[in-house]
Amino acid sequence: MNHSDLSTTLITKVYKRLFFNQCYVCGFKQEGCLCSSCTTFLKRNDHCCDRCASPTLSTLALCGECQKEPPSFSKAIAPFEYEGLCRALITQAKFENRPYLLRPLITQLADHILQLDQPIPKLWSHVPTATSSLIERGFCQTEFISQLLLKHLRHYHPDLKIELITIERIKTNQAQHTLAKRERHKLTHKHFHVPPLPSEPILLIDDIITTGSTVNACAKALTLAGAENVTVWALARTP
Repeated sequence: MNHSDLSTTLITKVYKRLFFNQCYVCGFKQEGCLCSSCTTFLKRNDHCCDRCASPTLSTLALCGECQKEPPSFSKAIAPFEYEGLCRALITQAKFENRPYLLRPLITQLADHILQLDQPIPKLWSHVPTATSSLIERGFCQTEFISQLLLKHLRHYHPDLKIELITIERIKTNQAQHTLAKRERHKLTHKHFHVPPLPSEPILLIDDIITTGSTVNACAKALTLAGAENVTVWALARTP
């Protein structure tokens, strides 16, 4: 046996036990990063529009907004409402430079996708982070989500192969969370550049769907570039 390999293996096990095999919220020692007790504080987005995942009081095929003006994406999946513990984890991850706090939500999203047992697109993209946010945070949270999500899904689909498609912001560098709702709705596909794409389904990943303006503009840019349709996966949807 190679002793250097043994040493690396032991160090990895110790590191995971100290920093990964515990609840990120209460510190309870266990397998995984969120205990069952803390999971109950995540409000699931069980009743929502089948198209945009906007939370509703009861299960609806389509919400009023989607009936009035269907979005450019074919379906959005967001397993949680952006409030309570979910909001706290995402906020601290993004604005306190603690991206690891997204892990529990990413794991839950992956499990949710696996339960749906639907085909996973081979083309993946993520909503680009504004330059001002990149400078402030030092990382792109949607890229981080995409990487960990793919890693988790490959535990169950080892042969899963994807191609990453880059969406480039070309019109504005201002962060969306700093804009009012009216200003967000001014965002269009013209604010993004996408290279020519094959006529295939594509997956678009985001952290939070707030008004839906950003994912809708990105989806429009992707379809105009040639994508057959766009599915959106996000951690949460704003109620």
